[in-house]
Amino acid sequence: MDKNYKQLKLWQGLVVLAFAALIIFVVSPKMLAPFGLYGTLLAEWLMLAGALLLVLVFRGDPKQLFPVKRPSAGGILGTVLMWVGALLIEMTLVLLLSIFFPERILNVNIGLSTQMINVPFIAAFLIVAVTPAICEEAIFRGVFLRSMNPEKHRWAAIVVCAAVFGIFHGDPVRFVPTAIGGAVMAYILLESENMVYNSIFHFINNLLPIILLFGMSGVYEKLGVWDSQGSLNMAAVQGSYTFMLSAGLYMMMCAAAPSCLYIGNYLLHSGRPGYRDKLFPGGKPGIVIFLVAASGMLFIGGLVLFLFGMMHMPVTLI
Repeated sequence: MDKNYKQLKLWQGLVVLAFAALIIFVVSPKMLAPFGLYGTLLAEWLMLAGALLLVLVFRGDPKQLFPVKRPSAGGILGTVLMWVGALLIEMTLVLLLSIFFPERILNVNIGLSTQMINVPFIAAFLIVAVTPAICEEAIFRGVFLRSMNPEKHRWAAIVVCAAVFGIFHGDPVRFVPTAIGGAVMAYILLESENMVYNSIFHFINNLLPIILLFGMSGVYEKLGVWDSQGSLNMAAVQGSYTFMLSAGLYMMMCAAAPSCLYIGNYLLHSGRPGYRDKLFPGGKPGIVIFLVAASGMLFIGGLVLFLFGMMHMPVTLI
C-alpha cells in the first residue's frame, strides 16, 4: 500500500456505514420521499459522495477499496452463472416464506413494483439497476467490507457484510434474498479483486425485475393486475398467486443452483496463475457427489411440495 494511504479500520468503516444509514433511514424518508423513485436516486448518490469524502478524510487507498480492472470473458460468464445460482436460491426461499407470510410478501413486492411502473423505463433502469451497482457496491463491498480486514477474517467479513446489506434494505422479508446476494457479491470481490464483477452481478440482479415488470405490464393490465393508471389490483394479485406450487417449481429449478455456483466460481478463477485447469480436480469425487446429492434433494423436495400443492388446490383452479 502507498505510504500516503492507510488501511481502514473497523470503526472507520462503521462511521461510513452510519452515514449511509442516516441518508437511507432519515434523510431519504423525511426529505426526499416527495420525489418518489427520483428521491431514491438522490439518496444513493448523496450516500456515495459522503462515503468518498470520509474515505479521503481517513486516507483510505482508493485502489484497494475500489479495485477496478478489465474483466475477462470467463470472469463475466462466471459472475452471470453465480448470479443465476444465487437467484434460484433466493426465489425459492422467498416463495417458501410466502407460504407462511403471503400478505407480507405481496405488500413488499407491490410497493416496489408500484414505484417502478410509475416512472419511465429509462428512469427505472438508471435508478434501480445502474445506480445501486455503483453506489451500494462502493460502500458495502468497497469501504465496509475492507474495513473488516477480510484478508484475516474472510468468511466472518463476508457474513457480516451480507447481513448488514440485508438489514439496510429495510424489511425482514427482503433481508433473506438480499443477504444471500450480498454474500455472493462479497465473495466474488474478494476472490477476483475486481469490483467490476460484483457490480455486474448487482446490475443484472436489479435489471431483471425491471425488464419483467415493463415487458409484462400490458399482460398484467389485461389480467386486471395493473390498471391504466399504474395502480395495482390487490384482489387480482392475491387470486393469481399459488405460492406452494410456485415454491415447488422454483425448488425443482433450484436443483441447478449448486452446479451454477460451482461452475461460475471455476470460471471466475479461470486463467489465474496457480488455479486448477480442470473443472473437477482428480482424486476428489466428493465434489461431484455433493453436487449430485444437493441437486437431487432440492429437486425431490420441490417435486413433493408441488404435488402437495396440486392435491390441495381448489378444483376450480386446476
